[in-house]
Amino acid sequence: MLHPLTTPVPTHLDPLDWPLYRVAPRYLAGPGEDSASTVIQTLTDAGWSDATWMDNTRVFDPSQRLALEFLPEAQPVPRLEGKSVLWRLWARRDALSPLSWTALFTDETPEEVLLPVVGALAANPDKALDQPLPYPTRTETDDAPTLAPLIAAGWSPDPTEQPRTYHAPRLQAHFTHQAPGCDGHPNHAPARWLATARLDHDAPAQWAASFDDTTPTRVLAAFTTALADPTPVERYELPRGAEAYLTLTPA
Repeated sequence: MLHPLTTPVPTHLDPLDWPLYRVAPRYLAGPGEDSASTVIQTLTDAGWSDATWMDNTRVFDPSQRLALEFLPEAQPVPRLEGKSVLWRLWARRDALSPLSWTALFTDETPEEVLLPVVGALAANPDKALDQPLPYPTRTETDDAPTLAPLIAAGWSPDPTEQPRTYHAPRLQAHFTHQAPGCDGHPNHAPARWLATARLDHDAPAQWAASFDDTTPTRVLAAFTTALADPTPVERYELPRGAEAYLTLTPA
């Protein structure tokens, strides 16, 4: 059963009293200070190499099988609610193979949602090439490790939507499996996972992320664990107009 939507209570903020905030839920906190540098530094500290062209950056693991691309010049993507992609993460079996899977994260994605994913890949790159069962062979039982962190955090399934769709309390974020032909997903489009976060259930997306259906379960579980983590994150600045939708305490 979905959680009832409640009207948020505005929080009075005085920058002189609150120079640093502890923010929850983290999926509405926006990116942190120097978010891009923090993410890239995590990988270079693990031995990944970076290359820059124009304003874009690509970071490769030592085997050249995994890469994270920082793409501030990328164009909006319709399937990500028209948001511009900022991060592209991908894996391949070797330098001559096609991509095994790709994940996209738009601008405004909180670094605390992305960092556990890239950190897990840096710690064990081989796990990025585990091959899950593709749709429609894969069952809900196979996806249980991906969805378990959301269920444990109180996210609820919506019985009116396709299976494997979970909503956060107050409907401000959701994670769903988009199968071809379901809920407007084109029959010719590949299956994929989609996550979005928004200040209110009918507001535009603050950010979005998508994962190919072939993304390993370990990668997806790292993402859903980070997404549902109730631990507040620290911010000096908040997304515009977000104060009334957040739980804030001084750090």
